[in-house]
Amino acid sequence: MLVRYFLLTFPIHRRSFGEYYREHDREVETLRPEIEREWNQPWSELPPHIRLYWQDQWYWPPWYFNDIVGYLRFGSDGDASLAGDLFLQRRYFPETAPERFSRQHGVPEDEGEIVYLASVARRPIVRGDNSSYLNALAEIVQEGGEIVRGQEQQLHRAEIWVPGYDLSCLDLARADSQLRERFPERVDRAPTSG
Repeated sequence: MLVRYFLLTFPIHRRSFGEYYREHDREVETLRPEIEREWNQPWSELPPHIRLYWQDQWYWPPWYFNDIVGYLRFGSDGDASLAGDLFLQRRYFPETAPERFSRQHGVPEDEGEIVYLASVARRPIVRGDNSSYLNALAEIVQEGGEIVRGQEQQLHRAEIWVPGYDLSCLDLARADSQLRERFPERVDRAPTSG
């Protein structure tokens, strides 16, 4: 793992916001005919409390918190580069991958554990130049997304979430500088998984 000074962590979603809710809508459309047959009425003519009951039954929790398959941890390597470490739920590793069966007494719940997948190649920065940090971040997010999408067929639409505002609002150069000042010992030892 390459990251020593962690600047940001971005969730990795299995589907985009829009695709998550389109899948929900498709599911609801397949379920409505059964209710209409049961009541012998079109959906729009059912009593409001009945429609509300079924809408509650078909509710999917919010996308942002519930479609996450992993994370991209982004930061400085302690030298003159930025890097990203990718973490993914065990279930998205191939069946023969050590990450799938490395737990001695694995239980089905272990499938959801988040484990290390890969590091994204280092990108050079100019310390103190925020634009170089932002360019590196954009490249790392792009490459990280490609790595995740290539991992498993179920992840072919995965995307790394980034805030909707312009990232130039973030002063990553200043944040990195503060971390280096506060934790100078991190560059003197090998990086760990923590």
